[in-house]
Amino acid sequence: MSKQFELLQPPSDGISKLRFHPTDDTKLLVSSWDQQVRLYSAQQNQLVASHHDHRAAVLDTVFGSNGAFSGGLDRRVLAWESYSHTREIGCHDGEISALEYVSSGNMLLSGSWDRTLRAWDSRAQDGAALIAKLDVEERIYSMSARETLLAVALAGRKILIYDTRKFDAPIEVRESSLKFPTRCVKLMPSGLGFVCSSVEGRVSVEYLNGATKSNYAFKCHRQPAEDNVDLVYPVNTVAFHPVHHTFVTGGSDGAVSLWDPDNKKRLKHYQGYPTSISALDFNASGNMLAVASSYTYEEGEKDHPPDSIWIKAMAENEARPKAKKH
Repeated sequence: MSKQFELLQPPSDGISKLRFHPTDDTKLLVSSWDQQVRLYSAQQNQLVASHHDHRAAVLDTVFGSNGAFSGGLDRRVLAWESYSHTREIGCHDGEISALEYVSSGNMLLSGSWDRTLRAWDSRAQDGAALIAKLDVEERIYSMSARETLLAVALAGRKILIYDTRKFDAPIEVRESSLKFPTRCVKLMPSGLGFVCSSVEGRVSVEYLNGATKSNYAFKCHRQPAEDNVDLVYPVNTVAFHPVHHTFVTGGSDGAVSLWDPDNKKRLKHYQGYPTSISALDFNASGNMLAVASSYTYEEGEKDHPPDSIWIKAMAENEARPKAKKH
């Protein structure tokens, strides 16, 4: 196993999201159920700044052009400007479950359990920020933006694909090939498709219309139990390597797996984290992987290890796909 260390001063309650900065290799944003948003320097193992301006659990956070944004159970979208002060950009009628930032239009996207997707001009002041509000048929569970594409995973297993340049209707509507609720959706770095994970120990690799590759799904994050029955764990989080385009999954089994989507193979299996893996992200260079180990309450209230964030050094070839055998 390559080297890793634990971040100092982690959140005190469930870690909901980890995000490395899109260009700065060391800045790491973390949202959590203790109502805080934190900014760390992963390289220096240091808590740089934090804010406590949400009134309830924070479910997602994302970097913007000059700071960060966050949203959660208090239904408010907050901008954290220059990591020094916050202001409210807008709000939803239900809990905010997912945020994405599209840098080309300074546009913040928010998805909610109120069954709406909203687009905000992140620079606008005095309540004039709302650009678009789209009704969707179910609660939004997860979102992923890349370039001009946005993938939105709904309760009820639907996946909507939007072009963020013309936000009127989805360009594709899919039903996930997985038979159980979606936990996470992530667009491929190529933009040719997406990876979806479910609560029932499965992952699907799906391609958009026009791609020449075929879709497939596989079982993962399972442990053999008695009588040939597997213990099946939710797959909570997915992250793509920015250079090699392989991806990692994190499950409630406390393990992280690294996958090669083209060759349909598992490359690595990292075990031994204290509890469920709730969030993962690679930094921009792909030489660090942030791992949130945070109990995700599949088994209800029980004693569990404290929340922790691990920074794992990735060797240069560790995430590289194996060459195909001819």
